[in-house]
Amino acid sequence: RDLHSFPTRRSSDLYSCPHAVDAAPFRAELASMADAELSDSSDDDDAFIATAELCFQELPRSIRHAVGAFRERSNDYGILLVSGLPLGESLPPTPADPHARPHRKRWLSELWLAAFASALGSPFTYLQEQSGALFQNVVPTPENANKISSESSSILLGFHTEMGFHPYPPDYLLLLCLRPDHDHEAKTITAGIRMILSRLTLRERAILFEPLYRPGIDYSFGSPNATEGNGPPVPILYGDPHDPFLNFDLDLMVGLTEEAEAAVQALRTAANQVRRWVRLSAGDLLMIDNRRAVHARSEFTARYDGQDRWLQRMCVTRDLAASATERAGGGRTVETTFAF
Repeated sequence: RDLHSFPTRRSSDLYSCPHAVDAAPFRAELASMADAELSDSSDDDDAFIATAELCFQELPRSIRHAVGAFRERSNDYGILLVSGLPLGESLPPTPADPHARPHRKRWLSELWLAAFASALGSPFTYLQEQSGALFQNVVPTPENANKISSESSSILLGFHTEMGFHPYPPDYLLLLCLRPDHDHEAKTITAGIRMILSRLTLRERAILFEPLYRPGIDYSFGSPNATEGNGPPVPILYGDPHDPFLNFDLDLMVGLTEEAEAAVQALRTAANQVRRWVRLSAGDLLMIDNRRAVHARSEFTARYDGQDRWLQRMCVTRDLAASATERAGGGRTVETTFAF
């Protein structure tokens, strides 16, 4: 079965897997923590993140333990889902422009993103992504409905690792749902490499470790949309052969030989066999280990009426210093440019 076929049983849903934490029993405690005065997250990113980091240390021990274990050992799924985070008063309309910053009385979603991100590493961003915004809106737009973009809605976004073409990809990707789509159709799908690996032959694994694949550079970085294979040759698997990391993009990556392409198809089949999915609800935070899992998103119906699906996204690195030469003034924005 491919990604367009989903079983209806909730056992396929990430809520039922062991790598999920329900914050709802602590809702009063979390709401009390969130009552503290929060500055506008855009006024001073570093100050806001420092406040959020202290906030994380006040979270219930069970939540902190789950995040710490995920940071140190990851897991077979390559994800950790925290559900039931309070978001405060009613939200403003979903922004029509993802670059916009809707007026809000409280910045609770940014607080949770920054708190959990700082527990995993260092939050950072890219200049080409929403002009370097640290907290990014993921919303559907009519002009990109059919493009390979986070702003799409009417197409399936295939399995991929975030920024797999970039020399400094994130180690973690955080997605916080502020508002689900109208019909609660959108599925965020993931597949962990530890579960995929056992379904690949030794020869397929060996080929996937070779730099025989060209990723496509995202259109937000200046590449024409849906252009395949215009990045440098890279392997899909790397690191420990017995417990590897992966870098994969089903939509835009091209194998350079027939055997390499066959190995990609085997990886695709295995990923579909072990996939899990979740329909994110308001207050759900999905943390994806970008080195250990691929993710995808199903189609959904966008109405562009101010009540569409609204996620916020944040990238996290375990080693911010590695990109020091690409970040002006020692900030958090990576400014690497690409020539075409």
